[in-house]
Parts: sequence; structure tokens; C-alpha cells
Amino acid sequence: MENLNPEQLKAVLHKAGPLLIVAGAGTGKTTVITQRIAYIIEQGWAKPDEILALTFTEKAAAEMEERVAALLPVGYFDLWISTFHSFGERILKDRGLAIGLSLNFKLLNEFEQWALVKKNLDKFDLDYYRPLGNPTKFIQALLKHFSRAKDEDINPRQYLEYANDGKILIICLAVLEGESAGISNFQFPISKQILNQKLKTKKIK
Repeated sequence: MENLNPEQLKAVLHKAGPLLIVAGAGTGKTTVITQRIAYIIEQGWAKPDEILALTFTEKAAAEMEERVAALLPVGYFDLWISTFHSFGERILKDRGLAIGLSLNFKLLNEFEQWALVKKNLDKFDLDYYRPLGNPTKFIQALLKHFSRAKDEDINPRQYLEYANDGKILIICLAVLEGESAGISNFQFPISKQILNQKLKTKKIK
């Protein structure tokens, strides 16, 4: 840990309670996290299988796992270092039966999602988002919209009730326009709280 600066070292050695690290790109966040994982194991504060480290990309997860392995003595296994999606898949495979999920389920990658929507595009009640000249033009935007709805924990029933009430705003075009303008931090127009409130109001009426 001799190459760590004072702030990084302080983060690695932290013990009492949760710790939030806020830092920009290239400031050594991965170094701090990998050093901290190794230090926690070496100090006996936790076993390898009691530590969970999640990141967004397979590349970052592989790099983190490689760095931790290089810091620890040979023989440490069962480290849970993966992407959020891989972690979720592992949990579903281990515990899926408990929630009635078949173990033959398949998670679709980006291309497979795109292909599935393309195959069933004629089943969507679309007009603007399925232009005759280029029917697949907005598939990627639709997938992002679906993904954001899942992030907001909006289930299909809630979505359909709100849509049928004529109050939903599809943001696929906004997503594309935002990306072309270099804007990626757009907001989903309907949060779960707003949606639930609308549904509650509708039921009261």
C-alpha cells in the first residue's frame, strides 16, 4: 500500500461503518477497492465469500478480480467479483426455484434483445416508432425505454394501466435526440411514485 496517497490509504484502512468514496475518473477508485478487499481478508474482518464487489462491465470486473488475486496469497477462492447482471444471474440460478422460476431461463444480451424485438415488431401497436421506410430505426431506443422502466420498478400491469389512461409519455425520441446532442443524463418522465399515485387516484375515482 506504499503507493497510495493519504486519502486512498485512509479509505483502505477504514473499519467502522459504511464508507462512501466519491472520485472522478482515473483517480484510483479501483486501486482503493481492490486494496481494501485484500486488506479486509488479510485482517480477518471477513471471509472471501462474504465480500461482494460489483461493477458495470465484464472488463472492469475481470480487472478487479485479477488485481485482488495478485494481492492475496495463493489459495483464496470464492471471491464474488462480477457485474451487476452476472451477480443477478447467479442468484437466480441458485435460488430461482424458490420464486417459481425455471432453471432453464436465459438472459438476453444486447443483440439478442434487439433481435427479439425485431422479430415481434409487428405485434407492437406502434406508428411513429415503426416507420415504414425503416421499421427497426427505434428498436434501440425502445430497449432503453424498457430498461429504464425496469430501473424504476414499473411492472407491465402498471405501465399498461398508465398508458391506457392516456397519460404516458414515451421518451424514445428524446433518448435519441439527447444522445445526438451529447446528453446522456436524461430523466425518465414517470417515476414509480408518480405512477402509483396516478393509479391510486384512478381507483378512488
